[in-house]
Amino acid sequence: MIPKDSKIYQTLEELVLSSSVLVISGLPGVGKSLYVNQALVIAKKKYKATSVIQWDVARKAFETDELSQLFPMGDGVVHNGVKLSAGLWLINVVSDWIKNHNPESDFLLIEAPLVGHRFIELMQIQKDDDIESFMASDSMKVVVPIPSIEVRIKIEADRKAQVEEEASSWMGAKPSVMLLIWKELCELANDLGKDINVDSQPPYDPKIYEFVFQRVLKNRHFIPLFINEIYELTIRDENELHDTDSLVASPETAKSIALKIVSQFLDLNQIDTVVEHWYKT
Repeated sequence: MIPKDSKIYQTLEELVLSSSVLVISGLPGVGKSLYVNQALVIAKKKYKATSVIQWDVARKAFETDELSQLFPMGDGVVHNGVKLSAGLWLINVVSDWIKNHNPESDFLLIEAPLVGHRFIELMQIQKDDDIESFMASDSMKVVVPIPSIEVRIKIEADRKAQVEEEASSWMGAKPSVMLLIWKELCELANDLGKDINVDSQPPYDPKIYEFVFQRVLKNRHFIPLFINEIYELTIRDENELHDTDSLVASPETAKSIALKIVSQFLDLNQIDTVVEHWYKT
C-alpha cells in the first residue's frame, strides 16, 4: 500500500518489530485505517501472530436492535453508552491478551480514535498494576499520524469526493464531522492553555494536533507520525479498509457488558458527563 522506500513505511515496519501492542490513534480522516492495514501486512510478512481491533468494527456489536433499547442511535451519532460499553470490552480483551500473549511472536494491532471517548480507556491508568505497567512501557506504543497542512487539504478534498453527507453506509467520518471534531479539538486546546479563535471554523494546524494528543497520551508511549507524503490509492468503499478480521464481542458478551454499564449509572445522563471529559486521562 505504501512504497517500501517511504519513511512512513520504514517507521511502521520498525514499530511492528519493536512492539507487542501497536495502537494507531488520531482524528478522523488522518489515515488510521490505511496505516492499520499496512502494519497488518508488515506483521504477517514478519510471521507475527496478529490480532486486530478496529473501533468502527468493534462498536457495531453494541449497536444491535436489542441493545438500541438501552442506547438508541440518533442521526448516525454513536450513543455514549455504546462508547463506554465498547471501551470496557476492549480493556477486558487487551488485559487477557497481555496476560496470555507470547512476547516473541504475538502482536496486537488496535485502531483507536480516542477523541470523544472512542477507546480512550487504553490511555487511562489501569487498576491492575501489571496491566498498567505493560501499557505504560514501550511494549505498547501509540502512534498518531499527523498530516501536514498540504496533506490535510488533500484528505478533506478526497473525503468530500468519496462520501456525501447523506451517506449511510460509509464507516468513517463525513466531511462535516471532520470539521466539527477539529473545532472541538481546538476548544480543548484552549482549555489546555492555547488561545485559538473558535468563533468560526479554525484552520487545521498540525502543531495544535500534536499539542493536544501529547497531553492526552501523557501516560503512554506516544509517537507522533508526521505525514508529508501523499499516496495514490483508489478506495471506492471504506469497508475495504476494515476487512481485517477485527475482533468483536459476541452477542452474549455485548449484552452482558452493556447491562453492566447501565448498572453503574443511576442516571444515564451521567454517561454523557463521563464522555464529555474523555481527555482527562
